[in-house]
Amino acid sequence: MAKTRSSPGGGGDGGGGGAFDRDFGYLMPFLDKVAAAAAGLQDPAAREELSRLVADEKVRWQRIRELLGGAAARAAPSAPQPAVGGAPALARASADNIHRVAPTSAGLTVGSLKSSR
Repeated sequence: MAKTRSSPGGGGDGGGGGAFDRDFGYLMPFLDKVAAAAAGLQDPAAREELSRLVADEKVRWQRIRELLGGAAARAAPSAPQPAVGGAPALARASADNIHRVAPTSAGLTVGSLKSSR
């Protein structure tokens, strides 16, 4: 008999996920591979930044898994964190209250790139 997906968070393992256990089984090792690749980067600044980004993502995805498993929501942070070293903060999804930098124009072309011949 084929296994059916349960509702999100329907897993009784306490780790959350349920229907997403298989996906998390791929995601977390993937993030570990990226972290290992970061350790091999020659540029120390790039190595540090990528390591930090992956660590942040792992924490974020673990929290997502907990929420899918039925964990209670936490209080939202009261104010955005200031930029470090005067550099602009990264723009991310507003769900974790870090979307602090407004998108800027990237000079993208609107419309077809095909010739009108």
